Amino acid sequence: MLKVTSNVEQVRYRLGAWVSKVGGAGRRQLYSAAANAVSIIVRHHLRQLGSWRHRSAQELGAQPTGILGKAATRTTWRASTDSGEVLIPTPAVRRAFHDVEIRPKSWMFLTIPAARESYGKRVAVLAALGWRIFRPGKAKILKGRLSKDEAPKVLYYLKESVNQPQDRSLLPSDEEIHTTAAAAMMSVIRAAAR
Repeated sequence: MLKVTSNVEQVRYRLGAWVSKVGGAGRRQLYSAAANAVSIIVRHHLRQLGSWRHRSAQELGAQPTGILGKAATRTTWRASTDSGEVLIPTPAVRRAFHDVEIRPKSWMFLTIPAARESYGKRVAVLAALGWRIFRPGKAKILKGRLSKDEAPKVLYYLKESVNQPQDRSLLPSDEEIHTTAAAAMMSVIRAAAR
């Protein structure tokens, strides 16, 4: 779960000390408006990226998993009297803020897809689909075949860890997030002033 948070300190330079002077209910309303607006631009951004960003799938001739589109659909927000948060329920966007090292959780190796058939699927899923999967000796690969008549093909590379570099383009820019949050808060203030 990734949280994008906007709080008093981050928007004070845009709205001044006014934000800290309103009562708790008023601040919750401001942060609700900000978090909702930011969640909309985050969802839009993720959907746009998900519509064209499929390098791994394309290299393998595979169907994209749609992970960014799914993240957009499941993105939510919440607010309190102290902050507003946008919650993005996928680890795929963590690297928008820093490099990410991925390590295996339940086995010695990560299984990195090496073929169209294995892209976006766990080993257990392929086995359930009838694939006979095996590790040839101590090689850092998993091979498989559907029948004894077929030659085995490399389905996965085995890695002890994978490092993914930071990619800030996975989310809207900080400037876009702060500008959107401040504009939403100003809309609430203007509506209250009428």
